[in-house]
Amino acid sequence: MWRDLIQKEKLRRAALCALYLAVTLLLQNTVFARVRVFGVHAMFVPAMVVAAAMFHGPVWGGVFGLITGFFCDMGYPETAVLFTALLPVLGFAAGMCADYLVNRGLLPFLCMCAAALLLTGFCQMFRLWIFRGMAFWPLFATALLQTVVSLPLAIPYFYISRSAYRRALSV
Repeated sequence: MWRDLIQKEKLRRAALCALYLAVTLLLQNTVFARVRVFGVHAMFVPAMVVAAAMFHGPVWGGVFGLITGFFCDMGYPETAVLFTALLPVLGFAAGMCADYLVNRGLLPFLCMCAAALLLTGFCQMFRLWIFRGMAFWPLFATALLQTVVSLPLAIPYFYISRSAYRRALSV
């Protein structure tokens, strides 16, 4: 009876997503945390969530965003619940856009990633802008620069998610 309830394909997909998440967070928090380009660090975790949601749907993207946000917040001590609240919304929105508004090509993916990275940058700067009284335009310039630096690193996530999606369809 229990064997009938367990779906091996969903377990395999969850295990692959866990590996995908672990490798990405390892790269984000160790390798790219030490590399600065034009004074900013690359942030490509939102691009991973957008890529997963684009090919696996809004529900899977929202759940994957929630789990990713939880682990991402553990890696950044200055954000208590920022990524836990933001990444599920980005995942669900990207999945809905991919299902109903745009095709699953590279250009729509890059546009959604740019929007997700800009929104992430804005949410990161919001606390400094509102509660610490820092000037808006330098913070916005930093968020924009972070988006520009992070966008080329999003391209591999498109191809990884697309190949996993195609492999899941062929099985």
